[in-house]
Amino acid sequence: MASFLLSESSQPLYSDIEQTIAEAQRELGNSADLVVYQFQAFDNTKCALIYLKSFVDFDQLSRSVLSPLLAAKPLPITTKVQDLANFLPCPNIGEITQLEQVCQGVVNGEVVLLVSGLEAGLKIPLKRYKQRSITEPENEKVVRGPRDSFVESIWSNVGLIRQRIKNRNLRIELITLGTETSVELAIIYVGKLANPEIVEEVRSRLNRIDIDRLLSAGAVSEFISDSPWSPLPTVQFTERPDLFTSALLDGRIGILLDGTPAASLVPVVFWDFFKSADDYSENPLFVTTVRITRIAAHLVTLLLPGAYVALTTIHLEMLPQSLAAIVAGARTRTPFPTSVELIALEFVVEILREAGLRMPGVFGQTISIVGALVIGEAGVTAGLVEPNIVVIVAFTTLASFLVPSYNAGIAIRLLRIPLILLSASLGFYGLALGNFIYLLHLVSLRSFGVPYFAPVAPLFLKDMRDLFIRLPWWLQDRRPKVYRSQDQIRAGRNQKPGPERG
Repeated sequence: MASFLLSESSQPLYSDIEQTIAEAQRELGNSADLVVYQFQAFDNTKCALIYLKSFVDFDQLSRSVLSPLLAAKPLPITTKVQDLANFLPCPNIGEITQLEQVCQGVVNGEVVLLVSGLEAGLKIPLKRYKQRSITEPENEKVVRGPRDSFVESIWSNVGLIRQRIKNRNLRIELITLGTETSVELAIIYVGKLANPEIVEEVRSRLNRIDIDRLLSAGAVSEFISDSPWSPLPTVQFTERPDLFTSALLDGRIGILLDGTPAASLVPVVFWDFFKSADDYSENPLFVTTVRITRIAAHLVTLLLPGAYVALTTIHLEMLPQSLAAIVAGARTRTPFPTSVELIALEFVVEILREAGLRMPGVFGQTISIVGALVIGEAGVTAGLVEPNIVVIVAFTTLASFLVPSYNAGIAIRLLRIPLILLSASLGFYGLALGNFIYLLHLVSLRSFGVPYFAPVAPLFLKDMRDLFIRLPWWLQDRRPKVYRSQDQIRAGRNQKPGPERG
């Protein structure tokens, strides 16, 4: 949905540029950074440049616009506005015929040229891009691999992708969204790989967005997610161009939003959140061990608190006698039920985590570590919390950080609470019921038509080569079938390294 800031949708430009300037100034509220520069060119023909001084590159404006216009010969009587572009050594010059196009071009950072006697003008892209330098990603640590990350400029991000995918089939479609403030959004995919039906579905969902502002990738995901009420993300976010590029080459579709360094990837399956871009730079045996550890850590984060509550409140007879005596002794010194203590301590840990994130970098890590030690020790000493519960919460909190995806880690931590409550009510039967519901939910989810729990359910055996284990590249000769890529061939066969056999 292209956006214009004005309600008047078809008011043409006036041949008298003074009247056009007055209307444009009125619509833009005579903003302090609005510049209207009037001059004479083409042998005493009145001209005007309208732009925002907070956006425009003045050196380029003087060199590429003013100097050629002032040196130009008189205009023929039959001159059309398109002929004016021949005087200007600038690419991507566009014609404007409506007043709202003048205002929209100005707020987009373009320079609008008006010439007296012509009922049309030109918009000249001379925007000065200010952006932070490309640095190492903050939320996705790099062990071995490229250390660049996306930035807030959409075109700088496109350039990072072009550096990696030097392919004429790379497709970039631009959409402008927002009614009060417009923002550019790019749909990126490889034409011969991405499934056309999924591309069309992505395009359709994005074009349906009708909102006054769209300032983050998370806002976009809320409009296009298959299951917006699910705690589990059905859109993947990344700051790493290498991960983004790898996903495009698997047949997936990427979304870039101007003004945010987080890129989106669709479709996504549950197991994508346990993979890291560094996995493909390490030895396959080591990566396999790490992936199994991540999945085990996910199960620990999800199940350990509930299992402890079930054992110590309902199924105490399942514990060895010596351990049961320790647990029972600790229970007599604390006033609250085990489930209440666990949930309360989880809440305290989340407070400390959030405080560590929001405080200045010099103090954040210190506050989170010292706060956890002090509060944990004080709680045990005061008899408010069992020592065992402090150990359980600390271990599950550490395990939750093994999930490489931040938003998936948040969802997993959130799901612990209902499992604790079910375990406190029904013991292991409640824990089993909660996990059955969780598994049922995973199987029922879709991401742009792709089963969320694939390739486990439904089962795609060939995709297992890069799931719990990672086979060497020379054995991964097919793209993941789950993404429904047009071309399944990734590499040639029989490329096992070693000396040639005679």
